[in-house]
Amino acid sequence: MLSKIIIILTILGIVFRFTTSTEVHRIINGNYASAKQLPYQVFFDKLDLSNLHVPLKWTPFCGGTIISEKTILTAAHCLDDPNIYAVKIYFGAVNILNETEVGQRRLVVKRDNFVVHEQYDKHLMANDIALIKLPITLLFDDYIRAARLPNTIEQYKVSEATVSGWGYVNVSPENNNFIPTSDPKLKYFNTLILSDEECQLWTTKLGPTYSATLLCTAPGENTACRGDSGGPLVVRHYSNFVLLGITSYNFGICESHYPTVYTKVTSYLYWIHDNSGGYIHAIPYA
Repeated sequence: MLSKIIIILTILGIVFRFTTSTEVHRIINGNYASAKQLPYQVFFDKLDLSNLHVPLKWTPFCGGTIISEKTILTAAHCLDDPNIYAVKIYFGAVNILNETEVGQRRLVVKRDNFVVHEQYDKHLMANDIALIKLPITLLFDDYIRAARLPNTIEQYKVSEATVSGWGYVNVSPENNNFIPTSDPKLKYFNTLILSDEECQLWTTKLGPTYSATLLCTAPGENTACRGDSGGPLVVRHYSNFVLLGITSYNFGICESHYPTVYTKVTSYLYWIHDNSGGYIHAIPYA
């Protein structure tokens, strides 16, 4: 039975047309993005085969960042579930429910193309980084293009950075569950990056652990939330978008008076290079 389902899904994946859930959620507060504004941003739905007794459907799940024509960078906790058979990735999108949106493309990628950090620890949220190696080469344009990897000698600690995604827009606790408000449009907000000392103070007080491989953004009225995981923390450097962090976790029910924690990309440049299949040709700026 399972083999028949996989064969059918593989055939459907070739034409990239699948049923999409109508519930997609986004960043709390923030602003709506416009077309071409965040061309490095992607989102993906997952196809979970853990229960074959219910109808199969795509579930909105995580964000990611284009870092080359063949590579997406995201969080390990988005991909480490062995029940995920495939992801459907949205490129160049603002409204991910609009199949005719100008610039938007979609691609189904099976889990064979996932690379999760070999030392990822879901309890400590350590090494929360993963790659999706694309089976095709992206054609870049005004709607779709890569963010650059960061310079290891540049100082970005005081920079204003941009966070974006389709995560939950409004949540309230009820029996420890999230009650989201649905909206399919990409949102973003600008925030400040905390110093390593401030990040350590917060994470040792509230989180599982602190590591020099983490970044924190300052508390404020805007915050990333569930569904924004794996998405980008980016600064503008001349004409380039530079990826500093991967959205990893926050505290409580997306509390705006707590910082959000990101995987620090500079800590993993060599891991990215070694696991990208040769498509990240050099460590940028080194």
